[in-house]
Amino acid sequence: MRENDFKSKFKSSAEVLKSLFDDKKKGGVVSDQFLRWKLWMTWRELVGPSISEYTEPVSYREGVLWLWVKNSTWMQQMTFMSDSIKNVIDQKFRKGYVREIRFTLDRKSLPGREDMNFQQSVKKFTEK
Repeated sequence: MRENDFKSKFKSSAEVLKSLFDDKKKGGVVSDQFLRWKLWMTWRELVGPSISEYTEPVSYREGVLWLWVKNSTWMQQMTFMSDSIKNVIDQKFRKGYVREIRFTLDRKSLPGREDMNFQQSVKKFTEK
C-alpha cells in the first residue's frame, strides 16, 4: 500500500470540524446548538435595543423558539412582530431554523446576559 492510499482514507481536522458545524441542509451534529448559542449572543443586534430590553430567548427545540417577554403588553406586541423576527433569523442564520416563535412570561431563572457566572463560562468555552 502506498503512502498516498493510506492518507486518502482520513479526513483533515478542518474537514471534520466543517462536517460537525455544517448547517446547509440537514445540519451537522452540533450545528443547531451552535446556532442556538449564536442566536442568544447576538439577540440585541438581531432585534434592536428596544425589543431586546423587553425580550430574551430562553429555549429552542426542533424549530420552536421560546422568548421571555417582560409583560403581557409586550407579549401582545411581539405576536405581531414574530414573522419579522423569523425573517431576520432566516437571513442571518439558516432558512427555516426557527419555524415558530412562542412567548412566555416565566423565565424560570434561566441565565441571562447580565449573569457574570454565565458570561465567564461562555468566555472560557469560546477561548478554548
